[in-house]
Amino acid sequence: MTHLFRSGNPSTLIWLMLYALGVKIIFLIHPLPVMPDPHAGFLYNYLVSALHHDLQWGNGHFQWIAILLLFILALELNQLLIRYHLLPGRNYYPAMSFLLLSTFHPAWNQMSASLVACCFLLPSLGIVFHPDQPSIGRAQIYNAGLMLGIASLISVSFSIFLILLCLVMMVNRPFRIAEWLLVMMGWLTPIYFYAVGSFLLNHFSWQIWKFTINWQWHTDWLNQWVTVSLVVLGLMFVIGLGLVWHHMSGMTIQVRKSWILLLCFGILATALVLWDGFSSMAYWLPLVIVISAFSSNLWWYVPVHRLKWSINLLHVFLILLAWAVIYLPVHQPQINLFPWNRHF
Repeated sequence: MTHLFRSGNPSTLIWLMLYALGVKIIFLIHPLPVMPDPHAGFLYNYLVSALHHDLQWGNGHFQWIAILLLFILALELNQLLIRYHLLPGRNYYPAMSFLLLSTFHPAWNQMSASLVACCFLLPSLGIVFHPDQPSIGRAQIYNAGLMLGIASLISVSFSIFLILLCLVMMVNRPFRIAEWLLVMMGWLTPIYFYAVGSFLLNHFSWQIWKFTINWQWHTDWLNQWVTVSLVVLGLMFVIGLGLVWHHMSGMTIQVRKSWILLLCFGILATALVLWDGFSSMAYWLPLVIVISAFSSNLWWYVPVHRLKWSINLLHVFLILLAWAVIYLPVHQPQINLFPWNRHF
């Protein structure tokens, strides 16, 4: 089954669409509601409120939008890895891997501020993985900051990824104050327009600049099913990281640097989870993106002739396990791993 995505032909998109519908079928049968998020930005809350109250959209409509956004996010990840040659050939394994691993928790398939913000976050990483840094124009630098600013306006916690852009500017490019100002101007542009618009409409609030950190780490979400999901994602990341390390000698310097920067992106995604205080599993989605990128090496490198059947068996097992993790918690009692007051 996995060999269907080994080709980079545009016709493979049809198989990828069918794969997305097949893997996410359990959410289409039982649609999930919109995830409430007190930390979501004004833009997201206004859009959801308008669709819900003005157009009378229900859970089914929002679930289809969430599946569509996940598919777009999978294509963005695939384009990012293939365009900058993080994988040696053209394929759709990164997209397949993300669609598969994002099925392991309902929060990653709900309409949420984190899901919408991730769709603007990935395009901003183009300058991070670009192999020829001197050829990057100032318009691209500004657009990277702009896309990250829109993601930060949708979910304020995503402003932490501005550190990654600043790191790339420090390491890969000579210091030019104009380029640093362009990044900051791009990031502040959507916030500026929001501030001006809210001031003219007489509902201006300084809360847009309030970056609260949740110091209390809740563990209400931790049960045996979530533990299974995190263990699977951890194993996939370790296997993918090992394969990258094994083939590191055959990679160019730019590709090695890109994998290291992707690992830095994963560290910031972990910091985002800690910033949120584990209060919502939706904010684990950027980390799932990183794990999917690394685990795509499993589907590309391992399927030799003798191991092809075992890879297909592993793929089917992961799909069935993901469906079990989604289906069984509704019909089985929960087992709390921490019997005390459920927070640190």
